[in-house]
Amino acid sequence: MPPTALQRIPPPLLYVAALLLAYFLDRRWPLVEPSPGWHEGLRWLGLALLAAAFVHAASGVALFLTSRTTIVPHHRSSALVTRGAYRWTRNPMYVGLTLAYLGIAAMLGSLWALPLLAVPLYVVHVHVIPMEERQLEEVFGDSYRQYKTRVRRWL
Repeated sequence: MPPTALQRIPPPLLYVAALLLAYFLDRRWPLVEPSPGWHEGLRWLGLALLAAAFVHAASGVALFLTSRTTIVPHHRSSALVTRGAYRWTRNPMYVGLTLAYLGIAAMLGSLWALPLLAVPLYVVHVHVIPMEERQLEEVFGDSYRQYKTRVRRWL
């Protein structure tokens, strides 16, 4: 079954689009004006989240590269990766994207970004991940089904 239009959109673009919309909305209709003292704290929180995001996502990408399999959601995998971050989440790259989004939102002081995060999370959770899981079950069968019973989808 070919991927749908929503499944063809690279997930990072979904997160970027939501952040850009949040940025526009914050400039046009700010929900709250944080006090100056909050900016410094939010900046440090954002940096910490970005660091965690980078480590999480980069480790997932590195494992895929060393396993010589694709990171493109609608392409066929050639290896089942179950080590590293994949021992506790089946989707460390999406967890990393979400952490990066939250980090950037914190650095921007964007309240609009919080409800808008639901859009990329919904598309990834309802459209992209189920497609990936079907493909992995087709390719790896029982090995993947057993892995799914041991490791959660997100965290």
